[in-house]
Amino acid sequence: MSVHPIRSAALSACVVSLLTPAVGASPWTLPRGTVVFQGTFQYQTASREFFEQGPSRNFPLAGRYVGNAFTLGLRAGITDRLELDISLPIRTVSYTSDPVLLAEPAAGSMQSAGDFYRRNIINLSRTATGIGDLYLSARYRIALRPFAFAFGLRVKAPTGYVGPSGTFGDRPRSASEFAMSPERYASPENVRDDVTLGDGQLDLMPELLLGYAFRTRTFLRADLGFNGRFGGAGQQVVGALRAGQSVGSSVVFYAWAQAYLSVTDGRVIGVSVAAQDPDLPASEYLGTRNLLLRDLRLERDLVEVGVGAIVRINRDVELNLGYSRGLWGRNVALTDSLFASIGVRAQVPGLQ
Repeated sequence: MSVHPIRSAALSACVVSLLTPAVGASPWTLPRGTVVFQGTFQYQTASREFFEQGPSRNFPLAGRYVGNAFTLGLRAGITDRLELDISLPIRTVSYTSDPVLLAEPAAGSMQSAGDFYRRNIINLSRTATGIGDLYLSARYRIALRPFAFAFGLRVKAPTGYVGPSGTFGDRPRSASEFAMSPERYASPENVRDDVTLGDGQLDLMPELLLGYAFRTRTFLRADLGFNGRFGGAGQQVVGALRAGQSVGSSVVFYAWAQAYLSVTDGRVIGVSVAAQDPDLPASEYLGTRNLLLRDLRLERDLVEVGVGAIVRINRDVELNLGYSRGLWGRNVALTDSLFASIGVRAQVPGLQ
C-alpha cells in the first residue's frame, strides 16, 4: 500500500468491502491489473421473525432456521477507475419445527386413529441445498480526493432453484380462500413453505458510493441505491453507513448499519400459515383455531448492523471475520450471522 496517509486509509477501506458480503461495494476501486480471489463462509441462525408490523416473535412450533453458504468471488481492476465483481454461493438452508395435527376426525369416520394421524400430521421442516443467486457488479470511480466518489451497478440473477411460495404452495391464492375450505389445503402433501435459496427473481440496482479517509487512518462511507426488483417483487431503497479504523499495520476494525426498505407492494405468492400464539405447543393447536393466515407478498424490509475485523496475513493475503444482526424488518427472520473470509490479491499482466 502507498505510504501516503490518506491513500493508505482509502485502500484499507477498500479491503473491508473486498472480503465481506455484508459490507458490500466500495468507492475505492482496485488498481488496474489487480485481481482479488475470495472465499467466504457464512453461518446464519434465527428463531424469531418479523411480520408485516410489530416486534419480532418466536417461530411457531419451536421453529428454528439455520443457513450456511460458501461463496466464491472475484474482483478485478479493469482500469484504475473501473472495477468488475462476480460472486456465486453454494447454500444450504434448513427450517425445523415440531410436527402438528390440524385436521379433526370426521364424525362417524371408520378410519383408525393410527391411520388418521399418519395421513394428517403436518411436518413443516424443510431443507434446501444448491447454488444461490449469481451477483455481477461494476463500479466506476469518478473522484478520489477530497472524497472518493463512485457509481455502481449490481445485478442479482437466480440460477434455476425453486423460488418461494406459500405454506401450501401457490394455492390458495389468498387468506380468505384458505379460510373458506381449510381442510382442502391443510394436508401434508400440499406443504411447500418458503424454505428456498433465494427469491427466484432478477434484481438491478444502481447505487452511489461516497467515502472519506482521514489522516488518522479512519474511514467513513455512505451508500445509496435503488433496487429495481423484477418478477413482481417490491422495489427497494437501499442505504448504508460504514466506518472503520486501522490499528497498526495489520488490523482494521469496522462497523456498519444498512437498510433495505420497500417502496412498492410485491405480488402475493401464496398464503403463509402462522400461529395466533406462536408459543403454544403443537398439542394445543386444536385443529385450525390457533392458525394465523397471512397473504405472503414478495417484498421485505430489513435494518441490520454489523462489526468485524480484517487481519493482514501478509502483503497479498487478508482474513476477515465479522458478525451481523437484524434489528427490524418486515417479512424476514431476525437473523444472527457469522462469517469468515479470505482474500488473495494478485497481479494479472494481461490487465495491466
